[in-house]
Amino acid sequence: MQSFTDREFTDLRYSAGDTVSDMSFDNCSFRECVFDACTFERCVFHNCSFTSCSFVSPVPRSTDMRFCSFKRCSFIAVGFMSFVDDEYIREPVSSLQDCRIKYCRFNDMSFSGYDFSSNEFSKCEFSECNLSKAVFARCRLEETSFSNSDLRGADFRRADGYVIDIHNNKLKGAKFSSPEALDLLASLQIEIE
Repeated sequence: MQSFTDREFTDLRYSAGDTVSDMSFDNCSFRECVFDACTFERCVFHNCSFTSCSFVSPVPRSTDMRFCSFKRCSFIAVGFMSFVDDEYIREPVSSLQDCRIKYCRFNDMSFSGYDFSSNEFSKCEFSECNLSKAVFARCRLEETSFSNSDLRGADFRRADGYVIDIHNNKLKGAKFSSPEALDLLASLQIEIE
């Protein structure tokens, strides 16, 4: 396996049919890189930062990402937990800032206390996640759903577009603004005038 530590990579371009394999990156930074439907095979990304990078439907195989930060990145059709190859380390993402995230899945992840307010989500899914005290305030969450997740103390004030079933999420102490909060009652099939 080829290893890189404290290195900066700029303007890398990988597309469908390309494979990044047998590489380890520790404390590396990636800037303006494009990973478009490429395959990551037996790779490790540890404590890396990604700035202005694009990820479109990447295919990870035996690839492990841990404690990575993303700034001004775009993600389309990414299953974040598919980048976890260690059953004990469940945090591939340490931070997301000013990112555009579409058709992505966050399953069985811990984001307790995270501030998501600077990101835009579209048609994403949070399932079985710990989002206690997470901040989605003023966040655009177009058709983004939350299921079987811990949302206790989470802040959704002035956020819009989210889909939260009050029956299968923990919501105690969560904060919402009206009129969006009224949408939460839709699952009760009641009418409000």
